[in-house]
Amino acid sequence: MPLRTHRSECNNRRLLSFLMGAILSVCPALAFSAASGRPQPPSLESCRARFASEPEGREAAMCFYQCAQVTSARDAVVRELTALMERHPEHGWLPLVLGHVGMLSSGKEAEGPYLRAAQTFRRLQDAEGEVLAAINLRAILLAQGRTEEAWDWTRRVVEVASASGRPELHARALIVEASQLYEVELDLGRAFRVLKRAESLVFPDGAEGLKKQYLSVMSTVSERLGRLEEASDVNARLVELTRSTGDLFLEAHARFTLANVTLRRLERDHVPADRARALELARQAMAAAERAGNPTLVARAVRLTADLLGDTPEDRREADALMERCMALAESLDSDERRLACLWTRAERRAGVDPTGAIQDSEASLRLVSEVNDPLFHALALRGRSTVAYRTQPLPQALEHAERALDALEALRQTQSDASSQAELFATWARDYHRLAGWTLEAGGATGKPATLPFREAVSRAFAVSERLRARTLLDALVAFRARADSGDTPERRAQRSEVQSRLVVVQRQLLDPSLTSAGREAALNELQELEHRERDLRPAPHKSVQEFASLASVEKGLREDEALLVFLVGDDEDLSGTSAGGAWLFVVTGEGTHVHRIPERTRLAAAATLFSGLVERRDDSERGAAVALHAQLLGPALAGLPPTVRRLLLVPDGPLHDLPFAALRERRDGPPLVARYELALVPSASLWRHWHGEAPFTPIGDALVLADPEWALKQRGARPAARSRAGIFDEAAQLGALPEARREGLGVERELRGTRVVPRLLVGTEASERALKRADLPLLRVLHLAAHAVVDAEAPERSALVLAPGSEDEDGILQPREIIQLRLDGALVVLSACRSASGAVLPGEGVLSLARAFFEAGSSAVVASLWPLRDEEAADLVEHFYRHLAKGLSVSAALRAAQLEAIDAGLPPAAWAGLVVLGDAALVVAAPREDGAPMVSGLAGALVIVAAFLGLLALRRWGRSSSERSTPVRRAGDARGHRFSGR
Repeated sequence: MPLRTHRSECNNRRLLSFLMGAILSVCPALAFSAASGRPQPPSLESCRARFASEPEGREAAMCFYQCAQVTSARDAVVRELTALMERHPEHGWLPLVLGHVGMLSSGKEAEGPYLRAAQTFRRLQDAEGEVLAAINLRAILLAQGRTEEAWDWTRRVVEVASASGRPELHARALIVEASQLYEVELDLGRAFRVLKRAESLVFPDGAEGLKKQYLSVMSTVSERLGRLEEASDVNARLVELTRSTGDLFLEAHARFTLANVTLRRLERDHVPADRARALELARQAMAAAERAGNPTLVARAVRLTADLLGDTPEDRREADALMERCMALAESLDSDERRLACLWTRAERRAGVDPTGAIQDSEASLRLVSEVNDPLFHALALRGRSTVAYRTQPLPQALEHAERALDALEALRQTQSDASSQAELFATWARDYHRLAGWTLEAGGATGKPATLPFREAVSRAFAVSERLRARTLLDALVAFRARADSGDTPERRAQRSEVQSRLVVVQRQLLDPSLTSAGREAALNELQELEHRERDLRPAPHKSVQEFASLASVEKGLREDEALLVFLVGDDEDLSGTSAGGAWLFVVTGEGTHVHRIPERTRLAAAATLFSGLVERRDDSERGAAVALHAQLLGPALAGLPPTVRRLLLVPDGPLHDLPFAALRERRDGPPLVARYELALVPSASLWRHWHGEAPFTPIGDALVLADPEWALKQRGARPAARSRAGIFDEAAQLGALPEARREGLGVERELRGTRVVPRLLVGTEASERALKRADLPLLRVLHLAAHAVVDAEAPERSALVLAPGSEDEDGILQPREIIQLRLDGALVVLSACRSASGAVLPGEGVLSLARAFFEAGSSAVVASLWPLRDEEAADLVEHFYRHLAKGLSVSAALRAAQLEAIDAGLPPAAWAGLVVLGDAALVVAAPREDGAPMVSGLAGALVIVAAFLGLLALRRWGRSSSERSTPVRRAGDARGHRFSGR
């Protein structure tokens, strides 16, 4: 994402701190009243009389605060409150109001009164008073940089408010906690989850002031996390709420954030109409800031408006005038943050007409940011500097600044307390990696421009940038898994997490009960969300980030002569300013060297891939033309240049290519599909491929656990109707039908594996349970096969699940990622014969947040899963054929290819076979044929296998990856025709 889309974030934390202080420093009755206009403040005499008649009341004390709005009366009010405090030492509202009055001046005198108020209210066990006093005291401490003390008071606020049993007070405390997490800890993920916990306490019945507090903080946090749709919705709601209450300041803030979010969505989606919309919103924000009379907000809106203007002479004149005003406002505010933002914008706008001035501005921004200890500021300044350098200076200088920006970004990534938040924040910067990789290839002459770097050096450096982008949290987790790294988890946290997980089971069992009322369902869903957030907060801290990624040279050296690694990097050709955004590329890596090819940019590929997948669903051969076009755009030149020995393609997809069924692409309409020429596997990154490639030799002797057609319903009555497809959504799980073909499939898997040294154990119906899986001797498994329904929730990936039988009262049968990652598999093959088990939400850089991914984190080396819904009978046939070839000692990718070729020869359409894919270690051999007369072994008895067989284990994997795979014949595709798929 170009510089412009993040500039507004530079002072969001300071603004948020201001908002929290302004909103919460006074009692709720007075909050937000300044902007809407107050009646004439009362006199000191009237406040004395009111207090004399109501000495215990809060409103009588607050009268003095209203009186102090008149500057000339302020000293007298302070003397009066001080005297009253001496006469009423147990009156908590008097010191609280004295603190408020102190805040109207310099604020230096407010700390003592707020502390006394908090202590007094604590003695009186007045939860509301203590919370309000502590919130204000925390704001003062935070402004002074006393962060540890501020954290102590934040914890106290949450503790008291939670124990009070008052929803509004609890919500107020959670908002403060979220503010602390974001402002001080930079922990966006936890802040977001805390706010989500507050949401049900605020809406729909909370006070207007509380709603504005929530929305203002959530707008900032959700924008920073890249949750742009949520940020857009939140700010639109905040605009309407502030307009109805006359809150000019917050309206201006909300309008600015809404405009900036619209711009970020434009950069992401490339919808041309959004630019005019964003410019209109920026002008509205500027007008709102003028009405509010807040120079900081005016400066922000002025800068954003100038940034969005085009390059026509009229637009340039307007932008120049706005930038002059922006710089003047920054100077009047004496704000380095405003200077930085203005300098960034002016530098980029000047790059095309005044290169020297642009360089001076961008260098000035770097000097300013060097004084700020904040990786976000550094990343933004360096990003801007690299943009200016690209447009005005030799390309190597732009590369240097862009590389430094990524270093700062990765330091920012480490501030997040959980892996999913790291990935989410990282995703908002994915285009920076695309841009740097593309610029580096350009420097090597790959675009036809004169080279400024040796080609090999440019390709190696671009490949390294690509690896820094991909599947980082998964790689971190697997490296730690291999090393058995201590994540710092404590017995206390494990016990708390276990308690939360047990409660999650109870709530999800309620949600699976078809007799649950609507009100009960709503309450259960609210509790489920609360528990999910708590469970996330209790997880171990993320493992230390991987610093060494697979180099291009090491990958070339590690590939066998029959393998090629195809790494796709799918970016945009240009950003909004017309500057190169890196483009889209394909690295073709073999043992003989590496080539790069230009491919269509992201938006074009996204449209083509969506069209192709839709045509495949029709099952009428109409996809053939699209298959040929995509083959030519993505693979044509690459495959033409491959060494003739290559038979396996390891595909590293990016962006819209994650859901593409590569197996169904073809060179000619009447030609065979790609799978007829090559074995195929999807790999998240070259570094992960190296990780699996470097594992100890896998022993194809052990157990196979097969769970098929689970009878999962908690309150099953009567026979289950047969289901058309293996699909479902969480809220409709109670309606899922039986999978009779899955039971047949399980029997087929058991039959095929009986002839190998992997001993199968088949569980069906009520025995195919979550409890049975978790209690299995998982380290001895070589194969885990699950033929069941799957629930895939793209909006909440951690709710996706495989639906099994519960097996006990303390299980719900909903096997979700948080449980899968605790299974601790030891390199086993996992086969997920379930709908969409390889698909889900795609997070830029990180990849697909699928069920298959969770099994990798649990220790699997290879997963066979589906990109789309499976028809029950077709799935059973395809999987049974897959195991037949697997049992012969073929690798996972060779066995799947052989099964797919049989489906093609049988005339089945791509919808029946192309959606099943291999992910991970394609060369994994999990079963070797049992020698005639050799006994079957299982469990611990496997350790007693005869010595001759045991000594041959180290050679089995190599044998399975060479001799057996090469013996597989290449089949020609038949004329596959089918019918329209009408199932789910």
